[in-house]
Amino acid sequence: MTLVIKIVLAIVVILALGVGALRIRKLRHDELRHVSHKVDRRLLMPPPSPYTPSKGFRLLDGSDPPMVRPEPLRPRLELEHQYVFSESQLPPLDESALAASRHDTQWALTRSGHRPVGSNIMGRMAIMVVVAVLLVGTVGYYLQHHPSKSPTTSVTSTTSAPASSTTTTVATLPTSFVATSHSGNVASYSVPLNKYTVTVNATAGAVWTVYRMGPGNTLEHQGTVPLGQSYSLELTGPSQIELGSPRNATVSVAGRPVALPSPLPAPLTLVFTPSTTPPG
Repeated sequence: MTLVIKIVLAIVVILALGVGALRIRKLRHDELRHVSHKVDRRLLMPPPSPYTPSKGFRLLDGSDPPMVRPEPLRPRLELEHQYVFSESQLPPLDESALAASRHDTQWALTRSGHRPVGSNIMGRMAIMVVVAVLLVGTVGYYLQHHPSKSPTTSVTSTTSAPASSTTTTVATLPTSFVATSHSGNVASYSVPLNKYTVTVNATAGAVWTVYRMGPGNTLEHQGTVPLGQSYSLELTGPSQIELGSPRNATVSVAGRPVALPSPLPAPLTLVFTPSTTPPG
């Protein structure tokens, strides 16, 4: 609902800005029309010509022979045409022609100041189209993100699902792993899982770790775990974890703590062997 309110407010702001812009434009247009009414265009005279008129003339002293001016041709009337020599014989003009002949410069200026009706109609239609598109988009977005809740039918199944293997496995894990044997720098543990995660936590200082997995003791990871951090790795089958500073570390398997032998040799190698039955 918050997004819908924001969209509605945005639409209202856009419409308000559009109406304000149209209102300001109309006020400025009316002001220009008012100024144009005060100015009489007939009082505006063109600037004088920058060229001085020529005053050329010729003196005649009478010694030249008189000039013979040709006699202008008299107009000839053709008998087959009809001529009108009086305005009273002209056909009377209709009222529309008389009204059109009375229009002056002021009328032309007033008419030119009006906006054409087509532009107003097109502007209003554009605003209506924009508003309709925004409304349709808002409704579509709301319906897409807030679909109507359809009635749900509950289906009762009588098929019994098998128990989760994870729950069973966690239930069979011991509260802590105790070494089954300890000889020198090697401590062996039995794990009731074929795939398990070993985590080394550097609680008292940095710890150098080496992870090996499989019958061939393939190197999986080696590096230092900084103080306050931990490193976890999922292993499969038998594995060996070597700790450079076992006094600075705590180890857990599948989230269960591993009891380190006492006294602690350095370095210490932990050997994990999967078993089919959990240790007693």
